[in-house]
Amino acid sequence: MDLKIRKTSSGCEVDFILGDHEIAIEAESAEGIKTRHLKGLRAFREEFAVNQAIAVSLDPQARKTDDGTLILPWKDFLRRLWAGEII
Repeated sequence: MDLKIRKTSSGCEVDFILGDHEIAIEAESAEGIKTRHLKGLRAFREEFAVNQAIAVSLDPQARKTDDGTLILPWKDFLRRLWAGEII
């Protein structure tokens, strides 16, 4: 598993990339994720073929944005990760 921080050509950062740009993960210490929190993920998706974009946050419930970004509460993310549902 390849785990590294990547920046887009525009300088936007994504916290974690798994595989060959297959899964992009942004960790946010906020509740109520808004569009501004997803700037790095969206820029990264424009430059690379990403299979799944995930924002891990303090939100109380999982949801998907209109562009398919999965927003997960951190506990839900860890449960899914440990269960092998993320990778």
